[in-house]
Amino acid sequence: MPVSGSLLVLGIAVATCVLLVLVTRFVPSERRALQNEVVGFVYAVVGVIYAVILAMVVVGLWTTADATRTNTYSETNALLQISWYAHSLPQPAHNEIRDLNQRYAEAVENTEWPLLAKRQSSDQAWREFTALRDTVVSQQPATGADQVRYAQALDAVARLGDARRERLNRASDTMPALLWVALILGGLVTVGFAFMFGMTSLRAHIVVVFSITLLIGSMLLLVYELSQPFSGTLRVEPTAFELALQRINLIS
Repeated sequence: MPVSGSLLVLGIAVATCVLLVLVTRFVPSERRALQNEVVGFVYAVVGVIYAVILAMVVVGLWTTADATRTNTYSETNALLQISWYAHSLPQPAHNEIRDLNQRYAEAVENTEWPLLAKRQSSDQAWREFTALRDTVVSQQPATGADQVRYAQALDAVARLGDARRERLNRASDTMPALLWVALILGGLVTVGFAFMFGMTSLRAHIVVVFSITLLIGSMLLLVYELSQPFSGTLRVEPTAFELALQRINLIS
């Protein structure tokens, strides 16, 4: 998407400049220059409103993408805490929980992660999570120390489930169509107002329109990339699970 998207934005900017040349042939700049003062005032208002809305969307999506990345580490931190709990258990519970932990992390990294880009989850990962949760819950602590570790393990299982559901929810989220309509329409209006100025130099006018179109197009491309946290160039990688698997092997 980054290459094709960039080429699309560049192509739209060039096409906009061609359209400006055609408009200039039918409506000379001398005629449009008579309205420069009024157009400039309205354009300033439109430009500020659109810039604020676009900035809010970009910042909001960037914050969400960062929170999504942080959430993957919260999920694996809970997984590691369960690994330490398994390390304190006798056999066969020790190996059983350890193997379930490892299989869950591998299922998420290898099977579920590619599906997140399609807004889907892995049935295998769900089965491993359910088995892990049920196995931890079924433990019967005997001493006071065992009960403390068991309570901590239950809390870790709950946090693991919460983080997993949060990850899947964010993978399935989409930007509202109405917001896309507002952003695209605002961009068209902003660029369209630039056509209404009458400038003595057509080359300078082309540079202005090209720059505005390229800037708005690039920002909309950034919005598109950020709205899909598990696909594209800015996607969240399964780094947390890769590190967790290494740590689980060390604990074992």
